[in-house]
Amino acid sequence: MIATKAYSEIKIAYFDLNFIMSKSKAGISISKQLTDIKKKDIAKLKNMEKDLNVKDKKLISQKNILSDLDFANQVKLLRKEALEYQKLKQKLIQDANNRFVSAQTELVKKLNPILAKYSENNGISLILQKKMVVIGKTDLDITKDILELTNKEIKNIKVN
Repeated sequence: MIATKAYSEIKIAYFDLNFIMSKSKAGISISKQLTDIKKKDIAKLKNMEKDLNVKDKKLISQKNILSDLDFANQVKLLRKEALEYQKLKQKLIQDANNRFVSAQTELVKKLNPILAKYSENNGISLILQKKMVVIGKTDLDITKDILELTNKEIKNIKVN
């Protein structure tokens, strides 16, 4: 006797996560918040850079007035400030990257229940990200439906 299993039809769909990230209300909110933070960081860095340039020009103009020891000490202090500027710049870049990743992760966490509910309501067994699909019929693309649901259920994500 041969045992056989009957498999029901497996319904598969895909969606474009990058599209959801960039076009949803929550994704646009994330982008705007990150842009605002970046603008503030850039302004802060420009002010520091301007201050360093003023101090550098002042120090150069005082080279002949100051003793060699005083000049060397002032150069050392200016280099220390320049190093602090570079460290702050790197920290701000790293913080921006961390904020971006954190916000995207939060959006994906909130998107998962939406996908699960959509899958259940539409009898879909498997939902893939579009970037993982080599070839697929366009009628399997549920991106627009997911975008609508996302916009209804997730208004924004707070960027920390």
